[in-house]
Amino acid sequence: MADVFAASLTPFSSPTGGVGHSWNPQHLRRLEAQGADGVVPCGTTGEGPSLGLAERMAVIDTVLAHRGRLRVIAGTGCASLPETIAATRYALERGAEAALVIPPYYFKNLDDAGLLIFYRALCDALPADGKIMLYHIPPVSQIPIPTGVIDGLMESHAAQVMGLKDSGGDSEHTAMLIRRYPQMKIYTGGTPVFARALADGAAGGIFALANAFPAALKAVAAAHSAGSDPAPAQAHVAALNDLLKNYGAIPALKALLPHLAGLPHSSPRAPLLPLADGGAAVWQVVKPLLG
Repeated sequence: MADVFAASLTPFSSPTGGVGHSWNPQHLRRLEAQGADGVVPCGTTGEGPSLGLAERMAVIDTVLAHRGRLRVIAGTGCASLPETIAATRYALERGAEAALVIPPYYFKNLDDAGLLIFYRALCDALPADGKIMLYHIPPVSQIPIPTGVIDGLMESHAAQVMGLKDSGGDSEHTAMLIRRYPQMKIYTGGTPVFARALADGAAGGIFALANAFPAALKAVAAAHSAGSDPAPAQAHVAALNDLLKNYGAIPALKALLPHLAGLPHSSPRAPLLPLADGGAAVWQVVKPLLG
């Protein structure tokens, strides 16, 4: 069956406060119990760019220590090459299956050659058996990962590149990657197109929504695996996803988890802010969809 990973949240005590590490074990056990295959800490949903390097390492430590049966692919991409190398080596040496690496996102309109040099230098610095996943999310990073860069990595470092997460929002692009790179695991980051990606041959998905509704996303994968119609399960997760977009995914998910899982309240970190009403409105609109 295809994988469902939660792009796991990082709990903060307040918009300017520290990480609440004690929150994670309960969250991870719920994800495991509801069928999630793994977690991706410190990515976009995990507010990785809002974490200092030491904080990111500490979050990775906490998740690895309490992962249970969950697989861990750690978000380690930073704007600088030295910090990306440091975070990636740290995660891999401590037992993460792979590292999810966004392109360096400060300078725009990059030449393929510069981006390829960045990723090759990272791969050269990995432990002998270390793996990365490329993170294509141009709506956020504004830096795509073109096929020319992927082709170059396949020529020089195919053994180090496990796969790619495509969060570009274009199903045809995901399908192209699946056809072009059969040696790689291609994951979608698009909840509304999960069933389509599976039909095209994706290895699975990595989703913000899985923090709150891992079982609903796993139902899409189960229907696909069984050869039954995934449309009803897909429509359900798409409806949930659409509701959360109206509130901002990260603040909304953090507001929902106390209701869904009995977790303590947690905050996003500035510049993101918690929902003004503490999440009362988003809970009222989501509750009727829970059955």
